[in-house]
Amino acid sequence: MRNTTTFIVAVVSGVIIDIVTKWVVFSRLEEFGKITLIRNVLNILRSENEGVVFGMFPGKTNAFIILSAIAIIVILCVYIWSDKKHIMSNLTLGLVLAGAIGNLWDRVWYGRVRDFIDLHAGDKYHWPTFNVADSLICIGISIMVITSFLKSKRKDTV
Repeated sequence: MRNTTTFIVAVVSGVIIDIVTKWVVFSRLEEFGKITLIRNVLNILRSENEGVVFGMFPGKTNAFIILSAIAIIVILCVYIWSDKKHIMSNLTLGLVLAGAIGNLWDRVWYGRVRDFIDLHAGDKYHWPTFNVADSLICIGISIMVITSFLKSKRKDTV
């Protein structure tokens, strides 16, 4: 039961944090305004993305809504059929699901995904603007990959 709680808490808190942070930024920050948090590294900047990753394939909102809904169903099925004894699996699936729900929320309500985290290293390296939902998906998948390598490494040494 504790591991199921981990999954539910990750999903609910992730979605809430994503929606609230987007609401705060988009209701309080002027359209072309910018807040510098760490000079030459991190800004808060309103940005909207009608496409998918890095703005690819803009204008296909309905297709992305359908694909997002399918992804959410797949994640839920993976969770339902998974071995819930492993707390890390519950956490990572919860993070990925929260991110998918957060971005689907934006597509349904706003017709685009709202981004605001502007990360860069000086003027030379600039990452495309992203949001909390994107971060949750990346963190969840990264933890899945790392833990799968660690598991396979342990099996090799046994």
